[in-house]
Formats: sequence, structure tokens, C-alpha cells
Amino acid sequence: KHVGCSLRSDFSPHVCAPYLKVISHEGIVVKSEIEAWIKQIKERPDVIAINIGLFQSENGFQAYLVGSNEYDPEDDDWACNEDFVPTTKYIDLPCSQSINWESLQSDVVSIIKELLSSNSSTILNHVPNVTVGFDDAELVSVK
Repeated sequence: KHVGCSLRSDFSPHVCAPYLKVISHEGIVVKSEIEAWIKQIKERPDVIAINIGLFQSENGFQAYLVGSNEYDPEDDDWACNEDFVPTTKYIDLPCSQSINWESLQSDVVSIIKELLSSNSSTILNHVPNVTVGFDDAELVSVK
């Protein structure tokens, strides 16, 4: 199962530049930066699922967050819905260019699971379903 549509069809460095948080850091994904990005999203939309999408751009890896009014654990196409898009949809991920996508995804999944288990008042704890995954790959359910 995979996301059959391009979740980043609207992505353009020029269009998204105001929403990107530039992070210059070499090494592994930095937990505090991802947590800060999630925590600064103050909206609490009436959606049933949040997807944290991952992709590689010319400038390195990035993540984005979208909410959906649909969720199907057997078909990841629900993540194509953008029923909610926060003001800061995108974040540059602070990691080495040499990290492989599987390691990056694993790191982000661990960070999101830790954030969820902390019971912080975030958008992630406001919805029943949360996934993480690369575009055109299988999503990982973290909640």
C-alpha cells in the first residue's frame, strides 16, 4: 500500500519559502526541532487523521503536516486529502544528506511516538490517527 497521488503537488521552493523553517545542522534528526515545529501548530481542526509526510528535495529532506477527514488503515490514499493545512506546513529536517530514507523515517517515527507518549497538548494528541511516511511509500501508523 502506498500513497497513489503526489502529496506535494503544490510544492515549490518559491511558494513554500515563507513556511519553511531553515535549520542548519549536520548529523541525525534533532528531536527538539521537530517537537518545536509540532508544538507551534496551535490550530485544532476537526479531522480524524494527521499525516506527517516526508520527502527529499534539492535542499535535503523535508517534512510536512496535513490533516484529513478520512482515514483508512488499509489504503494510504486518504493521506492525499488536505482538509487541514497548518500555516507552517513544511519544515526542513536537520539531518545529514548521507542518511538513507529508511533511517530518517525511523528517527521521525520515534520522535513522534515520544511526543505522543508525553501527553503534550499538541495537534497530534487532538486526533485519533497519526501516520508518518515518505511520499509514494507505505505510511507508518504511530497512533
